[in-house]
Amino acid sequence: MRIKTADKNIKIYILYGILFDIVINLYKPFSVKFLERIGGTDYHISLYNALPGLLAVFAIIPGTLWVRKFESKKKITAGFFLISRLFILMLACIPLLPPGIRPMLFVLILSMMNFPDAIAQSALQSFLGDIFPSKNRATAIAMRNKFSIPAVLLITLITGQILTKLPQSEHQRIFIYQIFFVLAFLVGLVEIFSFMTFKESYRPPVVPVRFKEALAGMIQNKNFVVFFTCSLLFHFGWQMGWPLFSIYQIGTLRANEWWLAINAIVSFTAMFFSYSYWNRMIARRGSGPVLAITTMGMALTPILFALSPTLYVLAGMAVVTGFFTSGTTTVLLSGLLESTPEEDRVVYIGVYNTVMNISLTIAPLVGHMVLQATSIYTALIVTAVLRCIGSIAFFVRSKISLEK
Repeated sequence: MRIKTADKNIKIYILYGILFDIVINLYKPFSVKFLERIGGTDYHISLYNALPGLLAVFAIIPGTLWVRKFESKKKITAGFFLISRLFILMLACIPLLPPGIRPMLFVLILSMMNFPDAIAQSALQSFLGDIFPSKNRATAIAMRNKFSIPAVLLITLITGQILTKLPQSEHQRIFIYQIFFVLAFLVGLVEIFSFMTFKESYRPPVVPVRFKEALAGMIQNKNFVVFFTCSLLFHFGWQMGWPLFSIYQIGTLRANEWWLAINAIVSFTAMFFSYSYWNRMIARRGSGPVLAITTMGMALTPILFALSPTLYVLAGMAVVTGFFTSGTTTVLLSGLLESTPEEDRVVYIGVYNTVMNISLTIAPLVGHMVLQATSIYTALIVTAVLRCIGSIAFFVRSKISLEK
């Protein structure tokens, strides 16, 4: 019975994933460019990447422990997603405020949005572990990501064209951004409705939260500790590059909204055709070896950026970026769920996401410091080296696991 329910939930997860990605891609790909258009600087771009992690640090563990008290994670998770979507609606009001406060207010609202969003995402990860048996998880994640890509491509293509060709003035372009924020909120309401259709025929019994006991068990759980350490090493290098990529595209190569859309479309297309491949690789070789390969591929991304002298070359490099990103995002979540025990999964995931968000708070600022002290090219190379260290850690983990 649980297997049949899981099959139905895969279909629901695909629909939910499509709506979720539509919400994100109605505003997220062009957020940095919007920030620049309302007066943002490289410093604001770095804060844009760093501050959300800081807010999440204070939210995840208390929030996920509170969520764990509820028999149904579905309703409370949907509630936090709704609060998160309300913040998107607030972004539409920023152009109505005095110009001097717009950049920082935009960064602060997006950062505060990460408070409910981080709780919802952690609860969702635990919820997926409850509703999908272990043998279905990688398939569910890969199928959800794969079928979201066509919708994402269409949305990115349309929004990029509209923002580039339709406005006749900067005022009109900002107004179009406001429309997209409102649309993202409205689609978010449909997204939450679809989330509520998940079937919870299988529900683990609600037990009292044993945070101290779970934390002690976590430290002694070698499988989780090794995965956690490898993931942290990789995440720091991964997150360090986020503001650098935006600064390189927009500041160095002078990309407008249309070029941002082109790069996203090329990357998403590569992701679409590679999800099935990575799913087969996970089934054949296991998540450990695949994670080592995909993260090493992602270590190439900053180097590819540094070697791209024009936007045309950068768009071509996005094929490699999308190919390895699809594998990493799929296998990271699958590997996390595999390394966490079912009875204390919420606590494990809460601690994991909290530490990754501490890294998210620090890494972009470190990237900005390296950029200020050297150059964008040096900062990208440093990022590649740090990602490579994390990937090597995953290689060692995989080799040790195979020898056992």
